[in-house]
Amino acid sequence: MVLRLFQIAVLLHLVGCTHLFAFDDASIAYQQQVRPFLEERCIHCHGADVQEGNVRLDQLSNRLEDDRVAAEVWHEMLNVLNDGSMPPETEPALDGESRNAVTAWITAELRKAAEARQHTDGRVVLRRLNRREYQYTMTDLLGLEMDYVRDLPPDAISSDGFENDGSALQMSSLQLEYYLATARQALDRVIVSGEMPAAMQHSFSESKIDGWLGNAQLSNRLGRQQEFLAKIDHDYPDQGEFVVRVQATAEIKSNTGFPLLELSVGYRPDTEILLREFPLVEITSSETKTYEFRGRLEDFPLPVRGQGKYPGLVIRVRNVYDDGTPPVPEQKDENQRVFYADEPLLPTLTIGSVEFIGNAYESWPPAAHRSILFEADTGRSDDEAYVREVLRRFITRAFRRPATDNEVDFYLSFFQSIRGEFPSWEEAVREALAMVLIAPDFLYLVEPAGDERRELNDWELATRLSYFLWSTMPDESLMKRAANGTLHESLVLTEEVERMLADERAMRFIDQFAEQWLSLNRIDNVAIDKEKFPQFQESLKAEMCKETKSFMATLMKENLSVLQMLSANFTMLNEPLAKHYGLASEFGREFRKVDLDASSHRGGLLSQASILLIHSTGSESHPIRRAVWLRDRLLNDPPSPPPPNVPTLDQADPEFRTRPIREQLEIHRSNEACANCHRNIDPWGLVLENYDAVGLWRESIGTATSNGPREDPIYAVDILPSGQEIVGVEGLKEYLLENRSEDFTRSLAVRLLSYALGRTLDFTDNQAVDEIVNECVEQQFRMRELIQTVVHSRSFQTK
Repeated sequence: MVLRLFQIAVLLHLVGCTHLFAFDDASIAYQQQVRPFLEERCIHCHGADVQEGNVRLDQLSNRLEDDRVAAEVWHEMLNVLNDGSMPPETEPALDGESRNAVTAWITAELRKAAEARQHTDGRVVLRRLNRREYQYTMTDLLGLEMDYVRDLPPDAISSDGFENDGSALQMSSLQLEYYLATARQALDRVIVSGEMPAAMQHSFSESKIDGWLGNAQLSNRLGRQQEFLAKIDHDYPDQGEFVVRVQATAEIKSNTGFPLLELSVGYRPDTEILLREFPLVEITSSETKTYEFRGRLEDFPLPVRGQGKYPGLVIRVRNVYDDGTPPVPEQKDENQRVFYADEPLLPTLTIGSVEFIGNAYESWPPAAHRSILFEADTGRSDDEAYVREVLRRFITRAFRRPATDNEVDFYLSFFQSIRGEFPSWEEAVREALAMVLIAPDFLYLVEPAGDERRELNDWELATRLSYFLWSTMPDESLMKRAANGTLHESLVLTEEVERMLADERAMRFIDQFAEQWLSLNRIDNVAIDKEKFPQFQESLKAEMCKETKSFMATLMKENLSVLQMLSANFTMLNEPLAKHYGLASEFGREFRKVDLDASSHRGGLLSQASILLIHSTGSESHPIRRAVWLRDRLLNDPPSPPPPNVPTLDQADPEFRTRPIREQLEIHRSNEACANCHRNIDPWGLVLENYDAVGLWRESIGTATSNGPREDPIYAVDILPSGQEIVGVEGLKEYLLENRSEDFTRSLAVRLLSYALGRTLDFTDNQAVDEIVNECVEQQFRMRELIQTVVHSRSFQTK
């Protein structure tokens, strides 16, 4: 009997199980009905001699209350019995009496096991902040923008695809050293001493620089092949805040996009250019305006004073809008200077002036400093009571709960013990605060253990909610609600969730959940075949992912049905992606909501280029990858992995690779070892064959053969294992909406709850998932209501 073998095998591996317990004779129902069922229908594939998928059932314990691993295996057996995927087509069908008896026993035993674990589990949710959570938390805590994660290793990804799963987030001694170094570096910038440094100001009205690399034309009027360059030879600081102000006027053209202002700062060491760019600014108005860019010089490439052939700090301004048409050729004037003819159809920027201000502090000490070292009532910053209060306030914010007296005493004692080793009071305080920033209560989301499963207190709930929706520490409003003990109240919690979803920080939730649930983070792993797609630009990959994320964000902001992920009459487009799809009249870099008609062949996740490209080879579509993704991510029904002895596709036939993919798969299915799995996989992907590797619609496939090129028409029709015929992507969407909408909702609920909790769900979460799905159906599948239901669920509010 074929189970969801891969899931079970992974489960056994994760828990480190090296054996399974013997059967217990205590249950009469088990001995009379369930055990004979296993022996007759299962053990010949999962017994002592054969263990398909590395799963052995002849020794599976029937003591579900005592054996968590066994309970999970029984849970999977219940799922595949209920959804009809067991037995396989090659086995005789089950009679209703046997199926009902077995499923009834499993259901009852799982319920008893779940009830028992609710009183005895007491598991600690000890999860390290992942890279993005650490970045956002440090920024919010210290009030300083910098790259906090540059030296940190990549986060491991869980079996569900998430980067916030506590079981996958490990810690090493080297990593702890990086955390300490980062904390010290950040606090050196935040906590200042001495007098306010003098500002250094420079203004430039003309693009002029000697000895620059490249063939760009130096100019104040910027098309796509011109640059404005300014250089400060000596009078600039080596650290601290700086501001660059660019006065620019845009010349907007019809039937094309808007100019994109790019500002970068760096230098030329020798035969290369080292620059770091600020985020692009799209200019949609022809009005003359001044655009301000702020940063810290430590975060940009800086020349070493007194060294190098080309000293000086360089500021570069460009208009990087490009419509994809061939650029005009380079020309030279009588002085051999490069110039380019005007491109009248493209937008331009005219730079009026560029101003640089080093040491650009609005106040001294800066606001970030004052938020930590507030003004002392006594007027003495080294007073013990003042230091104690500084530590108490900082620890409370860092630990996301009130600091205890013991914690404050500990860090105060540390400060006093090191005070004599530092020349200034501020330096000693920095070191004490750096120790706070490597404490487990800061680096981990800690929820104290107990003998019983209990509700989270308001501080723990505020933290869990904030990292779910914002990926950062609770803000002042959440902290106040926690302090007065009202956050857990249903109306208050609903109000806070609505407030948080309306905040721009909620896009972090969309970015990360969509990226990880839908596997968008794999798009850069696909190498595009440049011979087949010569016009494809690598930058388009990012635009594809933005379409999917913007689409998800619109569902959340407008509280639309989550079923629109399966089929929608709109999508989110900007100019580059609209041109890729062949949809006219969309201009500009910003994504906007675009209504679709049937002729567009778009609408919903299945027709978005991000999904289609990721599950291709970069040269050809890949129906198997697309099918596996659909069943796994959208239906939470991943097919079993191929057995280790699966035969390869027919390599002996020289014409095999030139056959249409449908014929290749039919040949593959002729092998008995492959037939059963592929019957349950192939149809889901073959009906998407009208989309090529980069997500473009096609009616036929060109193939190179020994007799010359050949065009094969697309036949995107197939029959699902249920017997339902599907005609193309529209037929697939219709089938999913009419027959699998609740399965999709359950899959989304499982992934959403798993992401919210930072762990993989187990059978004890079944009741919560059932309640979330039922509530979602009652609320007409609306996305904000789904998020609210997750937050109000028992699983979310208990440890």
